[in-house]
Amino acid sequence: MNVSFKKHTFGQRDYGPRSDADSESDNSDNNTIFVQGLGEDVSTDQVADYFKQIGIIKTNKKTGKPMINLYTDKDTGKPKGEATVSFDDPPSAKAAIDWFDGG
Repeated sequence: MNVSFKKHTFGQRDYGPRSDADSESDNSDNNTIFVQGLGEDVSTDQVADYFKQIGIIKTNKKTGKPMINLYTDKDTGKPKGEATVSFDDPPSAKAAIDWFDGG
């Protein structure tokens, strides 16, 4: 699976200097990473299998499925090749970025 990361995105949080507007929208979820460069035919299970190499992926308590959101184009309904993956803890999310982004 070919993946890449937006280096500045780590749980929707930019660790650079902040403006007041940025701090209002901070969700402080350091467990979630943003992934791009996924194939159009990738499934949630494939993403989970790939990222569980690093740490435990959170499970949705209602559905029992991994907390992975595959983004689709609003107009076409086709996959955009982007996703978010939520880990159980921030160190796993950071490790995923470091490991898969070669950082």
